[in-house]
Amino acid sequence: MANKKRVEEEIPNLENIRIDTTPVEEKVVEIPRAKIEEPEEPVQRPTQQPTSSDEPVNCLRNEKIVVRFVPSPNAMVQSRSHVLGGGMAESATRKFTVPRLASTGNFKNVLTNNEKAFLEKAMGLEYNALNIYRRHDNFWDDSNPRGIGKVTLYKQDNYFDLSSPIDYIKYKILLANKDTIASSLQELEEHPKATYQFVIISENAETQMNLSKMDATKRCYMEYGKIENDKDTLRVVIETFEGRPTTAQTKLDWLQGKINDYIQKDPRRFLAVIQDELLPTKVLIKRSLEAGLIGMKNDAYYLRSDGSPLCEIGEESTLNNAAKYIASVKHQQLKYTLEAKLKEV
Repeated sequence: MANKKRVEEEIPNLENIRIDTTPVEEKVVEIPRAKIEEPEEPVQRPTQQPTSSDEPVNCLRNEKIVVRFVPSPNAMVQSRSHVLGGGMAESATRKFTVPRLASTGNFKNVLTNNEKAFLEKAMGLEYNALNIYRRHDNFWDDSNPRGIGKVTLYKQDNYFDLSSPIDYIKYKILLANKDTIASSLQELEEHPKATYQFVIISENAETQMNLSKMDATKRCYMEYGKIENDKDTLRVVIETFEGRPTTAQTKLDWLQGKINDYIQKDPRRFLAVIQDELLPTKVLIKRSLEAGLIGMKNDAYYLRSDGSPLCEIGEESTLNNAAKYIASVKHQQLKYTLEAKLKEV
């Protein structure tokens, strides 16, 4: 009974419990978010799509070229006005094909990969039609009637339009024949070859070359005016061109006429000779040689007083080396001695 009474005391009386029914106010809690800053200026995007590797770049250009015959007088026909002048008859033609590699016998690649891809599309050819390794129907074989493996040139000027795919390919074939066709007037003039038969002249290049030559000629005459009455210097200049000696008795007017010929024929070379910083020393050697102060044996120069070669150790005493030797600072006394003795002669 005692236990039952104790349990009843522990059970709370629900009638005495009050429940708070006051409505609770809802509060919205804002969760802070990271602030995203907008760029001050919009990002600039390219207006054009980059060129796809599948779309080759146009290799053609709006330019015309002339391929001109290079006359080469021979022992039989010296006159260029002759029907066979320059070694070619007026009605004759010369044909040029794609060169072959000596090591493999394959055609030389005259086009880049981009040029091939573009020209195949421009000419409506099938893919890889311009491949040089095709065994059948090879575009570059000169016996293929559908290809362009052969270019015919005439003695008269030959014109090609580089905006035309056919002419462009012919132009590239001609460029590949670099032993017989000069790539430009400048190449022909600065690096002449006896094997050159034609020269490629780009649009306006001839005019520019003539203007350049005119400027060089003007400079030549300005330099020539400084030495036109100096027989010794004129003789050394002529000997440089001719490769053979002149005599002290040569008349001044003949020397002057010869110099004028060189200026008109090759002004750039004359300018290089006349502006050579060793030219005065070469004149000194020439005068000393004729006065017996310097000797020469087998094209080697030496000082007659002691037989010493006019060059540094390990060099050959050529005219150029002898001039450098005498003109050097450490051999100035030798130069002064030669000049003094020449005044006594």
